[in-house]
Amino acid sequence: MRILHMTPADVSNGVYHYIFSHMRHMDTEEFAFAFLTKGAQALEQTGEWKKYGFPTYTLHHTQRDDREGMVREIRGILAEGFDAIHLHTSSWRGFLIEEIAMEMGIKRVIVHSHSTGIDASDRELRNRLEKENEAYRRAFSMEYATDLCACSARAADWLFGPQIPRERILILPNAVDVDKYGFDPEKRERIRMALGIQRKTVVGNIGRYSYSKNQEFLIRAFARAHAKNRNLFLLFLGEGELLKNMEALAGNLGIANSVRCLGWQKNPEDYLQAMDVFCLPSRFEGLPISAVEAQAAGLRCLVSDRVSREVGITELTDFLPLEEQVWAQAILECGADPHRRRWDAQIADAGYDIRLAAGRLAQFYRGQNVCR
Repeated sequence: MRILHMTPADVSNGVYHYIFSHMRHMDTEEFAFAFLTKGAQALEQTGEWKKYGFPTYTLHHTQRDDREGMVREIRGILAEGFDAIHLHTSSWRGFLIEEIAMEMGIKRVIVHSHSTGIDASDRELRNRLEKENEAYRRAFSMEYATDLCACSARAADWLFGPQIPRERILILPNAVDVDKYGFDPEKRERIRMALGIQRKTVVGNIGRYSYSKNQEFLIRAFARAHAKNRNLFLLFLGEGELLKNMEALAGNLGIANSVRCLGWQKNPEDYLQAMDVFCLPSRFEGLPISAVEAQAAGLRCLVSDRVSREVGITELTDFLPLEEQVWAQAILECGADPHRRRWDAQIADAGYDIRLAAGRLAQFYRGQNVCR
């Protein structure tokens, strides 16, 4: 079965994490994935492309710049014989690809919502895109797709208006390899020693340095806590357009020596072992895979109350309002726990084990009934 994934240009986007993690546990003899994206060149530098060698197609045109050119381009690609096109999106910018696919009789035209907001720091741009998304949301109907998916109920509401019955939308939660993330005290010691933070209480965050992830808030809240406990250390993993802003803010607040901003790491599961509390102060999320991974690692998780409640899989998760003093106090109350328990069974039972999720996605592609 040939499936064409329509994906964002940025290969560090969580959409790729979702697809690749499922791909590893699906039968590549039964399912052949291909990708349509503006970031095809960067995609071909990833380890997944080097391993699987899946076809990539570069999207050269946009609906705004050259509608007719885009129509020709999409028709040419879809004519190569795809059984399904799986469109992964965070907001609406138009229905043109969906229209073309439906007109050409592609058997499965799948629209998949992965977010609940516009990730743009510029307020004017963000407001414009939010209004645009809302207009398309109200205009959307099932004439543009055969199937609808979302990573959470809130993500479904963000992309699909009230005119779409919720029973038509399949929730496909972001899942993790629970075995890979289970607590490992040896990895914890190795990473902490490499970073020189053996005696520290480590507050952690993983994600793009971006408006939606709201790391600036975490740095300010951490600074309040650090003023009362100098043994605290803040560790970030990620890349993004606001990285330099975060480093500058830490310097301005006088905590630069207690904050480390690392880039993307190939082994984030090891760094989760080194942390003592995981913080996710996001302004919005679809369903943050990083928080699921943190729970799989046995970490206490402080999560913004603006994040989808579905991520509260275990009793490790506390949802907090975005108030600096509230977060500072919560951080101060978190201590080191070098004997964290495993939560594999509870996470798997909730549907977040990648092996079960990959099997569910395979059933969906085959057109079999999938438990909702």
